[in-house]
Amino acid sequence: MIGIDIISIHKIKEKSEEFLKKVFSEDEINYAFKKENPYQTLAGIYALKESVIKAYSLSLSYIKNLRIEVKHESNIPYVLIDGKLIDSDVSISHDEDMAIAICINNDEKKIKIPDEIKNLLPKRKKFSHKGDYGKVAILGGSEGMAGSCYLASSAALRVGAGLVYLLVPSSISEILQIKSCEQIIKTIDSYNLKYNKLIFKQILGYLDDKNVLAIGPGMGQDPSLNELIGNVIDSFDGKIIIDADGLNAVAKDKSVLHKKNIILTPHLKEFSRLSGLSISEINADRIGNAKDFANKFGIILVLKSEETIVTDGNELYINKLGNPGMATAGSGDVLTGIISGLLPILEEFDAARLGVYLHSLAGDLVSAYLCEESLIASDIIAYLPKAIRLLR
Repeated sequence: MIGIDIISIHKIKEKSEEFLKKVFSEDEINYAFKKENPYQTLAGIYALKESVIKAYSLSLSYIKNLRIEVKHESNIPYVLIDGKLIDSDVSISHDEDMAIAICINNDEKKIKIPDEIKNLLPKRKKFSHKGDYGKVAILGGSEGMAGSCYLASSAALRVGAGLVYLLVPSSISEILQIKSCEQIIKTIDSYNLKYNKLIFKQILGYLDDKNVLAIGPGMGQDPSLNELIGNVIDSFDGKIIIDADGLNAVAKDKSVLHKKNIILTPHLKEFSRLSGLSISEINADRIGNAKDFANKFGIILVLKSEETIVTDGNELYINKLGNPGMATAGSGDVLTGIISGLLPILEEFDAARLGVYLHSLAGDLVSAYLCEESLIASDIIAYLPKAIRLLR
């Protein structure tokens, strides 16, 4: 990313000594006042600090707290953040009363996209409309869990889904209608999701013209959900991904998984419930266990862990990106949304592996620009555009 800033030298000259000490280090002030025009130099330094903030998506507090420092070697500037040299190309120029600075963040140049991922995302055609990029439905949500399906729907939109519908119970419908701008809310006439013929018929009506269905985010634990999911799978002709509470419901009777190429996205504990294996047994041979399960049920398995595995039982993708900061509430819902948003334009296995990659790449960008400790699920969505741009 490139950061550019311009500032009036006269504006810096008018500032008080107290202000200067707040935004410039002692070394910066000493360096400037050795020059013939110290305020010109200080203006250039300040403009460079502003451009660093833009290039690295930082807050102004980095200047106020002296966390960014501009040093010079043979009159050539370089930048430290929190005392650490950053990999960037920087320059400062002056024109009459103006100081102009540019910072080019080189961190993104270091990211090498694997060949198997690089060309998966097709370019959009010039003459196209939103219907060309899919109608994605997300069935989920329950009292206190509106955020799960909201995050999933936001992620689906951010990776390019044309239309996203939230099929949610009445307990959270009004909340989501207030919160949502781009999503379309469809209310199910039940306080929380469960199976009965009227609810099932209403859901089928909402699914009539949809390409993709994501089941599970924040869905709840009603004992009848396995029956509901089984009937929906029987009746829906589009692509299906199941996550979170949907996986817990499926684990009670896996015979509902009778269609090919359904995508399941369990973490280790959820996969333990699905497979009947202990976590230690799974970890003893993750790849073998994942392939066996995918083969047995004819599904695409996304086994989430520090090196997420994607397999259809034959093909295999192992993700090498990601960081511990992504172990945070809602991160899995975001992944479900990303894959859902890619399914209208990609085959199931490709959507799953590209979705995993983009999810982790966005998470690593958040970690680089912010920090692991502060990473939250909505940050991953916010950084998806950067991830997609790098993929391009």
